[in-house]
Amino acid sequence: MWRICSQCGLRGDDPVCPDCDIELETIRESSAFPGRLWPGHVLREQYEVGALIGVGGMGAVYRGRHRITRQDVAIKVLWRDLSESTAEVRRFTREARAASILTHPNTVRVFDFGRDDASDSIFMIMEFLVGEKLSDALRGEPVMAADRVVTIMNQVCKSLEEAHRKGIVHRDLKPDNIFLQEVHGEKDFVKVLDFGLAKFVTGDVERDSLTRAGYVVGSPEYMAPEQAIGSDVGPAVDIYAAGIMLYEMLTGDLPFDAETTAQVLRKHIMEGPPEMRVHPGREISSALRKVVMRCLEKDPADRPPSAEALRILILQAHDRRQRRAPSQPIEPVVIDAGDTVSVPKPKLPTGAGAPSAEPAEAEAPVRIRAPGAVAGEVLYPDGNLELVEHEDSESFPAPHIDTTTDRRDRPKSPASSGPTQPDMVAEPGEGRELPAWLLIAAGAAGAAVIMAAAQMLLSR
Repeated sequence: MWRICSQCGLRGDDPVCPDCDIELETIRESSAFPGRLWPGHVLREQYEVGALIGVGGMGAVYRGRHRITRQDVAIKVLWRDLSESTAEVRRFTREARAASILTHPNTVRVFDFGRDDASDSIFMIMEFLVGEKLSDALRGEPVMAADRVVTIMNQVCKSLEEAHRKGIVHRDLKPDNIFLQEVHGEKDFVKVLDFGLAKFVTGDVERDSLTRAGYVVGSPEYMAPEQAIGSDVGPAVDIYAAGIMLYEMLTGDLPFDAETTAQVLRKHIMEGPPEMRVHPGREISSALRKVVMRCLEKDPADRPPSAEALRILILQAHDRRQRRAPSQPIEPVVIDAGDTVSVPKPKLPTGAGAPSAEPAEAEAPVRIRAPGAVAGEVLYPDGNLELVEHEDSESFPAPHIDTTTDRRDRPKSPASSGPTQPDMVAEPGEGRELPAWLLIAAGAAGAAVIMAAAQMLLSR
């Protein structure tokens, strides 16, 4: 818990204030200290102050409300002892300016910023968030399921995409600065917080002068090697920090940890990350592991080139649509020429006098093979049909179960020597429909095979 001097506002861990020689108090909602805002106080004649709801390294946070719109807001007030530091005031201002430039839904919004003459306080008006920080979520669930990790990091990357595009590098990305909400029933809706250490590297905004090369800023456990040695930094440091968070969420461990800050920084600079530990029920695909390890490369050029690229790599490595439900692959049944096979009956048009037939389901994947045939059909238990090329060898393409619903997103069938085949889209719960032209072509091909076989027999 934070402790503060009620007379001068100095915070510290000592029991007594070194300047005022009075006992430091644990900060509570009822605590009085310089710069404290009390319920009912109004800022800029618009924002009414409510209860003290939290304290942090930069300031105290109050619940507030806009007097006209009645919108709930969060009011962040810089600590009095920090407000006397020009560097800290500029850092607080930097956070407000960076967040106000960014408009992505996954980035915390800042509505206003200024100084209150009555309390002599520097404040920031932000959107009011209800939920928990990722760091708190990790205390309750140290090892998260890959699905949840991907959901969270997908949104973090979206926030970073906009920031980097506008020339802003966060530089302090960590679980404490990731807030999780439930929005309209959607859990784990992400807000990226605290751009107080952000660096403006491009664009029309003022270039960074608060923190210069040779000055180390950030949280040691999530700090990129170039950041740890005080070199100039770019968006790659946020990619590295995202990789640390991925590693931590998937394994429950930090890849680089030690007793002292110096030892942690040395590991970031000199050592490679240990193998990712897998917990029962928390499998990590090899593709996702490769993405994490690529984020943790020492050379920034070897990491994913952008937050957008990282987001795409994560989604590709954890594509739910490519997973097979059965634990064991289903062996196909190969039907030679002349054999019969059960295929879905075509669904006839409905209407007056138009009969209809329900498609029959196959027991196992079926591949139709005929000598000399160019293409055949593969029927799977879920009713999917796939056109495949046939070869004289016994090898066949692996089964493919199409779970996408949008034909534009479906993978193309393997190429054949014939024209491109049209999509065959089944309604939910129905088997695939066979177009009339395909039935006619199949019949003609079958007749040709039978005639060829008969000619061979007669020629003998």
